[in-house]
Amino acid sequence: MLSQSRSAKLFEKWVIELARERPAADLLYAARGTGRRRMGRHVRSLHTHISPAHEFVYAVRGQASIVTSKQVFSLSPGELLLIEPGVEHSELPSDPPRPYHLFWCALELSYGVLCPTTYHPTTGWRAGTFMELTGRTDVQSIATAIGTEMASRTWGWEEATHGLLRYLVCILVRRIRRGSIVRIPPSESPTIARDPRAWQVIHAALQFCRANFRRSLHLGKVADAVGYSPGHLNYLFTSHLGHSVSDHVRELRLSAARDLLENTDMPVSVIATAVGYSRPGHFTRAFSRLQGVSPKAYRQRTQTT
Repeated sequence: MLSQSRSAKLFEKWVIELARERPAADLLYAARGTGRRRMGRHVRSLHTHISPAHEFVYAVRGQASIVTSKQVFSLSPGELLLIEPGVEHSELPSDPPRPYHLFWCALELSYGVLCPTTYHPTTGWRAGTFMELTGRTDVQSIATAIGTEMASRTWGWEEATHGLLRYLVCILVRRIRRGSIVRIPPSESPTIARDPRAWQVIHAALQFCRANFRRSLHLGKVADAVGYSPGHLNYLFTSHLGHSVSDHVRELRLSAARDLLENTDMPVSVIATAVGYSRPGHFTRAFSRLQGVSPKAYRQRTQTT
């Protein structure tokens, strides 16, 4: 397993690749369709999900296809694809299947989530460790601007796209270097290793939780998003990850709250709403149970150390 410092350096290297100068033909954009037509069953052999945020993806090694209901994007090393929120897409290997390594960067609000995925004909599809980068800058707006330029392809769009990508990379690399990182390991159990479909379902649920924990979210919504019954999904979580879906959502919310308490002057009541709690009192009780101190006491302690 990679050490934390080596892992951070590797993620930084991949992030910097986003801003590499590319010809126009290597800048690809997957736009959201107008209909609800679903992809055929043949594309569901590998990870399929609906992007909750803007997602950048490029091939580190090998060649893979990203399939949407509208188009098939064949990614070779150097090409960069931006997927618009709401686009259902799936990874497919080349034909005949060969190994590949993709790097993903999802951006929502001020958060960036990085994750590598790999495929090998003998071992199948795997997701690596997630790295969430926290900070104040609204990186989603930058991704939206990049998407607007890539979709329009009007005069100067290439220069504008590369400039925005460089700005985005500067923000993400600064976060990595100052340690504004939350690592989320896949935690695959032996059972999941023998059943890749189970991991795909859990992985899709983890992504949905990460994208929506700041909104009203409960087990039923997560289960609907991945097409499983609430009881079965919770069984997969508790069996393979050691905690329930509700526990995972709570940890995501409190992790975001800790970051806001440490790095902003936002009132506790505003932070409670920002991380998904409708009542500040519920947030304070949940935070105090997990941290052993109230949100106010936590802020005072961290700002004096």
